[in-house]
Amino acid sequence: MTFKTIFMAVSTADGDAVIDQAVEVCERAGAHLALLVLGIAPPPPASPYGVVSNDIWAGEIRDGQNEAQVRGKALEARLASREIPVSVEAQYIDRGTVATLAARFARYADLTLVPPGSDVQTPVLDGALFESGRPVLLLPQGATSFPAPKSVMIAWNASVEASKAVRDAICVMKTAEKVHAVLIDPVPSFDGHGPEPGSDLATYLGRHGIATEVHRLPKEGKDTGEILRRVASDLGADLIVMGGFGHSRLRERIFGGATTSMVKTPSVAVLMAH
Repeated sequence: MTFKTIFMAVSTADGDAVIDQAVEVCERAGAHLALLVLGIAPPPPASPYGVVSNDIWAGEIRDGQNEAQVRGKALEARLASREIPVSVEAQYIDRGTVATLAARFARYADLTLVPPGSDVQTPVLDGALFESGRPVLLLPQGATSFPAPKSVMIAWNASVEASKAVRDAICVMKTAEKVHAVLIDPVPSFDGHGPEPGSDLATYLGRHGIATEVHRLPKEGKDTGEILRRVASDLGADLIVMGGFGHSRLRERIFGGATTSMVKTPSVAVLMAH
């Protein structure tokens, strides 16, 4: 797929660096940046008799609404001179509504950018990844060459989620110099990897003109996310392509998982789909 509209949500507390990173990605992709600036409303004060309103809380709401609008207009003015089209919308909502709003915006974009360390990272990722049908890109702390990476690493486990991520990344992988498929403890099976894990994936990508080197690695009791980060570093990958939350979200949040690990500390850009 090509990226013509790229969406990103930030909080009013996020700095300009993440905005600049998103603009650079959009400039390389020739895409429109749809930027959502979110102010998070505090919950109403409560008492033994239930939720109550007071002048202090009402004043905080008014101040927060004003702050969101001011930040949105400032970013709109700051980005007006950039070479790509940018639309900025500011909203002041409660935290429980962030995922729903992010999902709505993400459905009308080809890709959602999720910046690291943002105050709204978790709810935006939840909404965009699970409710939009579109891929997300976890941005690293440092620079990224997306959408023109030199080396791509696919974290392949033969799941529906990984398959969707690979499909969404085909246009990116076509321009890469190297593509690696990394399989952790793959097991030959009738319905998953097939008799030779990785070979069907390499054949599929080959028909798109993408030469893929397959690596089958043992887990040896190590954390899958840590293995993927180490292998990505060893291979010099500047983009990881993987499925998001193959297990239930609740199970991964309680017990951990490759997705949770990658979300917390992405060493390079991660294109993820569910």
